[in-house]
Amino acid sequence: MSHQEEPVVNFEIGPHQEDFEFLVDTGADRSSLRKLPAGMTVSMKTCEVMGAEGKPFKAPIITNVKIKGNSRQVTADFIYLPELETNLLGRDLQVQLGVGVIPEKGKMRVKIMTLTARDLEEIDSRVWAEEGKTGFLDIPPIKIDMQIGTPPVRIKQYPISPEGKRGLTPVIEQLLEEGILEPCMSPHNTPILAVRKAEGKYRLVQDLREINKRTVTKYPVVPNPYTLLSQIPPEHAWFTIIDLKDAFWACPLAEECRDWFAFEWEHPEKNRKQQLRWTRLPQGFTESPNLFGQALEKLLEQFHPNGPVKILQYVDDLLVSGEDQLEVKTASIKLLNFLGEKGLRVSKRKLQFVEQEVTYLGHLIGKGYKKLSPKRIAGIQAIPAPKTKRDIRKLLGLFGYCRLWLDKYTQSVKFLYEKLVSPEPIEWTEEDEDRLRNLKHKLSTAPVLSLPNLKQEFDLFVNTEEGVAYGVITQEWGGCKKPVAFLSKLLDPVARGWPTCLQAVATTAVLVEETQKLTLQGKVRVHTPHDLKTILSQKAPEWITDSRILRYEIALMNSENLTLTTSKTLNPAQFLSGEPPQDLEHDCLELLDFQTKVREDLDATPLPYGRKLFIDGSSRVIEGKRASGYSVIEGSAKNNMKTLETGKLPNSWSAQLCELYALKRGLDLLEGDQGTIYTDSKYAYGVAHTFGKIWEERGYLNSKGKDLAHKELIKATLTSLLKPLEIAIVHVRGHQRRDTLEGEGNHTADQEAKRAAQGSGEPTKVLALTEASREKEEREKPIYEEKELKLIKELGMQPGKHGEWVTPDGRTFLNKPLARKMLSEIHESTHWGTQGLCDHFLREYLCLGVYELAKSITQGCIICQKVNQRALRKVPLGGREIALRPFQSIRIDFTEMPQVQGYKHLLVIIDHLTHWVEAFPTRKETADVVIKTLLEKIIPRYGLINNIDSDRGPHFTARILHETVKALGLSICREEGKQYWVAKNAATFKQRLTGECPIREWFCMEKVNDVKGVKDLIKEKALNIKKMETDEPLRNASTQWVR
Repeated sequence: MSHQEEPVVNFEIGPHQEDFEFLVDTGADRSSLRKLPAGMTVSMKTCEVMGAEGKPFKAPIITNVKIKGNSRQVTADFIYLPELETNLLGRDLQVQLGVGVIPEKGKMRVKIMTLTARDLEEIDSRVWAEEGKTGFLDIPPIKIDMQIGTPPVRIKQYPISPEGKRGLTPVIEQLLEEGILEPCMSPHNTPILAVRKAEGKYRLVQDLREINKRTVTKYPVVPNPYTLLSQIPPEHAWFTIIDLKDAFWACPLAEECRDWFAFEWEHPEKNRKQQLRWTRLPQGFTESPNLFGQALEKLLEQFHPNGPVKILQYVDDLLVSGEDQLEVKTASIKLLNFLGEKGLRVSKRKLQFVEQEVTYLGHLIGKGYKKLSPKRIAGIQAIPAPKTKRDIRKLLGLFGYCRLWLDKYTQSVKFLYEKLVSPEPIEWTEEDEDRLRNLKHKLSTAPVLSLPNLKQEFDLFVNTEEGVAYGVITQEWGGCKKPVAFLSKLLDPVARGWPTCLQAVATTAVLVEETQKLTLQGKVRVHTPHDLKTILSQKAPEWITDSRILRYEIALMNSENLTLTTSKTLNPAQFLSGEPPQDLEHDCLELLDFQTKVREDLDATPLPYGRKLFIDGSSRVIEGKRASGYSVIEGSAKNNMKTLETGKLPNSWSAQLCELYALKRGLDLLEGDQGTIYTDSKYAYGVAHTFGKIWEERGYLNSKGKDLAHKELIKATLTSLLKPLEIAIVHVRGHQRRDTLEGEGNHTADQEAKRAAQGSGEPTKVLALTEASREKEEREKPIYEEKELKLIKELGMQPGKHGEWVTPDGRTFLNKPLARKMLSEIHESTHWGTQGLCDHFLREYLCLGVYELAKSITQGCIICQKVNQRALRKVPLGGREIALRPFQSIRIDFTEMPQVQGYKHLLVIIDHLTHWVEAFPTRKETADVVIKTLLEKIIPRYGLINNIDSDRGPHFTARILHETVKALGLSICREEGKQYWVAKNAATFKQRLTGECPIREWFCMEKVNDVKGVKDLIKEKALNIKKMETDEPLRNASTQWVR
């Protein structure tokens, strides 16, 4: 059905299909024309006509005039009256063309009825929706699953205005009469609302959000509207749209599930309150569309239309399409009768019956095309500028539904996504308003897209620009390529850092995946200016992980329906986006070589001249403590190796970081010189040849968009790479025979690095290379818990500059994670006790539970346990002592595994506090294996362990505990019923050194166990004791919140 603003209607008349406007005259028996259609003449026939003055006269007749309407085409005769002011459409053609005049809002409106009286006679009248005749499906009652242990939902009824109650009264009474609602006494209650419709009536709406949260949802099998329209054959020219009325209420609800949907209702006149519940599937329930859609789909399996017609279903909206008008009409009538017989009801007002252009899911569908409906476009353009993030999400949802019509969609809506991650309230600028206006303009000028012909091949043109993948899907039509869809996708952060040619691989793989959704796995020919096959086979392994390469190869090279072509012609994905043509011809391999090297002359093969350096780094756990170091060796022959530089590095450094620092120092030593650097580190080699350039292009960000962990050291290494006059960095195999220069040099560098790591000197001062400048970094914003927020309010704290809170006395209030980090760094440099840590921390900071945090840190420190005596409290009977830090109390066990390379057992360690699991494959299941794992893997990371539980009994755990303590240089003594940790060897002398100075800790760190060593150490360290300032630990801590 369609409506006109005035009682006039337009039809195409005559052999040339001229557009004629007619005034609909319900008082005229026959239709009249004031001028002859082109190509037609007046016949010899006449008829008697009553003139305006009341006198009859004879007028000529135009015979066999073809009239074409929206969905009908008839042949009729017209009276020829040149003196008329306008053409008249009489009752003779009003019936044939289905035209009527109805009053609407005080005016006369023309309504073109697509359903004739003859059609209505053939349709079962039970199918039409009428008041008080809701449909009912004879299917098993639907059961709904709720989360186990869900408490009753009890939400009080919202206040409803008296007018709203009066408006809902007839609705609820009608639903009670039909049995859709029934009285009940339920433990659950959710509120209802009275929503006023445009015509003045009220709609019953129930707030089921809390019920939806507690529902165990099923996997949705509702069709995707993004791809549903691709199933319409482009040759189909006639369509019928059937909209089911109150479809959810036709599905019965199981008795045991009804109480969940109860609500409170108070009659406005009787003032009686009662609870009502639904006996049918309620509207507003999250599972209703999916459950009804499956029920209707199963029902439609029984329907078999006559003729080659297509039936599509989206929840409660049905589309019937076909090539022949009569076949579509017959199938539509048959489907309506089938639905009426099964108990469903159809809205006659919304029925679009056998028309050449229909509105379906917000799209205008016609023969071979689809376009956005003007109503949808007007609705989006009328939306004002967003004020909240909820408004932005609404905009993104509306534009996202129309993305197939919008070129460069991803780039156009990027500013809206950026607003979502900005703090509230959002700031809407003039620039944002211009971008939104341009986006709405694109929508209003969106092109008409072709419906895909699944029998023909598709062409996909791809383009990459600023990390965004663009594509245009086209098909041949009349010698030209018509667009089927515009595609755009933002590449992931990893792919955005690649060179352009590699981005083209990711772009093509992403867009091919999207294309297959629309083409339903049809044949696709991809057009791109890049040689994708060569890139994947030769250059991709240097940049892309094996898993990604496998995914790209499956998507691009292992499909029979996909053809890759390297096209040098102008790409529609560029010129349709408004991009200027570029020189598309290039050699991808040469371009990649140019884009992936920090310097062009960097070689991966040894230079025949210049110096030869061998570098290595070492990071090992020795007696429970990690030691790190590096070395740079120069040698021109096997028996001529010279150590240029070695050094001890911070204990926290990994082997990869040590190798990278060694490479940097080697490059620094070759400044202004020629030479070759040999390394057995794939990581250092990759930074120089590949990864470093990727990270530099990406802005030194990782795949999550955050700064790299070793950003400053990587930048410094790449800077040092430019210092040598000529340089080659070569990768050699580690631990090879020493019968070659490379083998001997690598072995020497390895031994020197290990020796430097175990040295007694101070670590090399390289903090600036491993941390970004604090002034340039954003401070971590503390996230406070409910108790902390309550304390903030009670103490009247004021917000700081960086999201922290400041107490009235000027101290910074930190949350527990930041406080733990700061206390750990202070203790690492001072080894103060619990109270000393707290006193020092509380001078400038405040934290809830700071004493417990400090206590857990001191108890987990191995050095403090070696020096300080500590009584072990007995565990209360019937329970386990509560742990204060991770891995203070653990449980261990072995499990059998399939044997692989000698490993047939799995050692599982579980932390009682966090329930974190650590698992290690082992060859044996003995206590020695557990002890070795604890010393090498657990204690260096988490600190000393207090309690060990195991199903193997106390004798097993006791041996583990004693052997672990013994390996750490401790012993367990019992004196007067108490247990103490006591250090071995020079323990008697060390325990005399009481006081606040850290001399005892120095003994542990330097491993001094004889009297001479003790004297030398005191002589070396004693002078520094007086120089220690009480605030030095806070200034030296690397925590962001240190002032």
